[in-house]
Amino acid sequence: MPKYTGKNLETAIENGLKDLNINREDAEIKIIQKPSNGFLGLFKKDAIIEMKVVKQQVKTLKPTKKTVTTEVSQKASKQPETTAEARFERNFAVVKKLAKYLQDVLDEMEINATLEVDMPNNKRVYIDCQTDKEGLLIGKHGRTINALQQLCEFYLNNHGVNYVEVVLDTANYRERRRKILIDLATRSARDVEATGQPVHLDSMPAFERKQIHLALENFDDVLTYSVGNEPNREVVIGPR
Repeated sequence: MPKYTGKNLETAIENGLKDLNINREDAEIKIIQKPSNGFLGLFKKDAIIEMKVVKQQVKTLKPTKKTVTTEVSQKASKQPETTAEARFERNFAVVKKLAKYLQDVLDEMEINATLEVDMPNNKRVYIDCQTDKEGLLIGKHGRTINALQQLCEFYLNNHGVNYVEVVLDTANYRERRRKILIDLATRSARDVEATGQPVHLDSMPAFERKQIHLALENFDDVLTYSVGNEPNREVVIGPR
């Protein structure tokens, strides 16, 4: 794994990201040596880290509006795939099949739900599940809904619709979870500022780790980076 140095951890990380031409979320970082000012200017040490590239994450584009429910007709587009609009229509036809597939999975789980599907562009799909079994659908710590969301992405990939982010939601869970993560990130950052010691958060999926990184990007005294391998990859909040 390549090593990078800097006068502090942030500089070392930035040097690594620049050299590998990646974003922080796409990097696995291991701290080899923390920086030290030494004694009276002697024995000063730079920060040393190791960094490697992990799986690239899909970027989100600004949405436009187009909505379908599971009752929408499955009529396929006859338009040739020579334009972005034609590709959208092809992908949208697969998304409608995905809605039917997900409906069948939920039925097997004995979750009676109505699905509303919104595909704003070729890069993102929103699926809202309206059900009276929200707790069963979400699962402990969101594990069930996150697993179903990943299953939806696998379905699209297997049907030729690649690099599409699926957001599966119910009862505004994603927004409520986002607020919890922001609060967690802020409180943890304050602890780091007060103690000077890094805080390791519980492992979480990539899209939630990204929310932690974004929540703290304007904090001057802390930095964030991800460590570990999927599905146990976690965010570390440390002092700069």
